[in-house]
Amino acid sequence: MRPLLGVSCRGESMNLKLAIFLITALWSLVMAQSDPVVATVASITITKSQFDLQFGLFVRDAERQRGQAYSEEALAVLKPRFLERMAHDQAIVLGAEAAGFAASKEAVEAAIEEIKADFESEEELVRALKEAGIPSLEAYRGLVYEALTYNAYLEHLLQQLQISEPALRMLYLVSKQQFAVPTRYCSSHILVGTAQEASQVIVRLGKGEKFADLAKELSQDPGSKDEGGDLGCEPRGTYVAPFEQALMTLKPGESSKTPVKTEFGYHVILLNRIEAAGFQTFDQVKGELDQTVRRAALQKVLDSIVSRTPIQLFPENL
Repeated sequence: MRPLLGVSCRGESMNLKLAIFLITALWSLVMAQSDPVVATVASITITKSQFDLQFGLFVRDAERQRGQAYSEEALAVLKPRFLERMAHDQAIVLGAEAAGFAASKEAVEAAIEEIKADFESEEELVRALKEAGIPSLEAYRGLVYEALTYNAYLEHLLQQLQISEPALRMLYLVSKQQFAVPTRYCSSHILVGTAQEASQVIVRLGKGEKFADLAKELSQDPGSKDEGGDLGCEPRGTYVAPFEQALMTLKPGESSKTPVKTEFGYHVILLNRIEAAGFQTFDQVKGELDQTVRRAALQKVLDSIVSRTPIQLFPENL
């Protein structure tokens, strides 16, 4: 009977191993179905839960800025676009790591400690993260790592993209028309509630009182009151029609002799001066030109990194 007993034991052992294997395989299948891969970037996989986390943060921020929620139809259009962007960002993070710009654990922890300082406890921070759509401190740590790595690499690339002044001057000359400045009217105003109040302002101006002093005393426009009514220098088309029509009739240094009615109230307007049409100087736009050229060059570098990275997208798994 010993041999039979031995065979029986081995059979039970094999059956047990088979059962464990089947359970493991089924569990893996269940997990794969509950959190499918939505993209691969080189050797990195992006799962649906990772996508949902970042897409949720994006939507919250975008809806806060636009002041209204996205419709289901709009979200369906945004999702595959965001997946592509997320994959591209991951490709750049991989490029940053390969170039030696991976954020250190110390840098990540320092950034998290800085955030923690704004909260009374780690538990309070975790609650705040969950309210913001970030499920855990560990998930936040991953986001911080990617952000630090990505930004350090971009900063390095921008520093490498130095544009010479002669090149910028040439670009300024060939694109000068985009720096054209229209005629601008530099004005001030005093806003009051009634025509009678505006007429009283005009009388006081006629007696020699200063426009800026009366604006500070009487104007109901909080945006210009403390500046003596100064509205800056703006081109035609900036102001509502009645205001602009009255402004165009004035000569520099002259103020309106009758109240000007608009939807905001009654105005007394002063035309301080007129700035003739022309062009911004090279020195005025040099910084803007430099940033524009470097951003364009940086985008080409990033596009090159993405194009060399194997990327597969599975939007059907979203």
